[in-house]
Amino acid sequence: MSQRFQDAVVIVTGGSRGIGLAIVQRFAEEGAQVVIAAKNPARGPQVTQALRQQGARVDFIGADVTQRDQAEALIAQVIERFGSVDVLVNNAGAHEKAPFTDESEDLWLRMFRINVLGTVFPSQAAVRHMRARGRGSIVHVASKAGVVGEPGHAAYSAAKGAIIALTRAMAVELAADGIRVNAVCPGPVLTDLLQEAVPDPDQQQRLVAHAPLRRLGLPADIAGAVLFLASDESAWCTGQALSIDGGMSILL
Repeated sequence: MSQRFQDAVVIVTGGSRGIGLAIVQRFAEEGAQVVIAAKNPARGPQVTQALRQQGARVDFIGADVTQRDQAEALIAQVIERFGSVDVLVNNAGAHEKAPFTDESEDLWLRMFRINVLGTVFPSQAAVRHMRARGRGSIVHVASKAGVVGEPGHAAYSAAKGAIIALTRAMAVELAADGIRVNAVCPGPVLTDLLQEAVPDPDQQQRLVAHAPLRRLGLPADIAGAVLFLASDESAWCTGQALSIDGGMSILL
């Protein structure tokens, strides 16, 4: 395993399960000091302890990044403990499905607060620090739903589409400060959340049928793309939204 992130300080929001946890593990394997930021007071410390027993340098900070004050406190605590923030991965998010005409105002507000503001608030706090240092890398986790239309996902799709637009706007504004901003757009990934949402194996196979590569994604598939975008291997890449979806978005 390479050590592309030796001693880099990396924050992964929503890093205690699923895709976020896979991202945390990969950064730790490549030498980073990783901070899991999540609002679950039980799962976060448990995951952190398990990773430490495997030799990973991982810390947990409880934070609801949809709240500006908590997002700012998160970044401040990381800087106080470790001296810097080199990489921020905005993975925290939520998904709800309903027919468009049944999507309530509360549902729309939740999708935008969790997915969009939960990306904006930690980014704003991290950028103030990165700008002073003249460097930094931010990776947002958007979704295939933000790239192509999907029935029953209007609010979620709009929120993830907003993250893609945010990626481009941030990239243009922050390039002169040495800060790169990119996004990944996962398709359906085999996590516990997907299995809860689509427990029927036949339904999962119908998802597979839409993918030219004929399988669901794995958390490691997304983690690999995130590490590439965060690393110096993509040093001339900013403002991009990389679809990691088995080819689904090129057909839909």
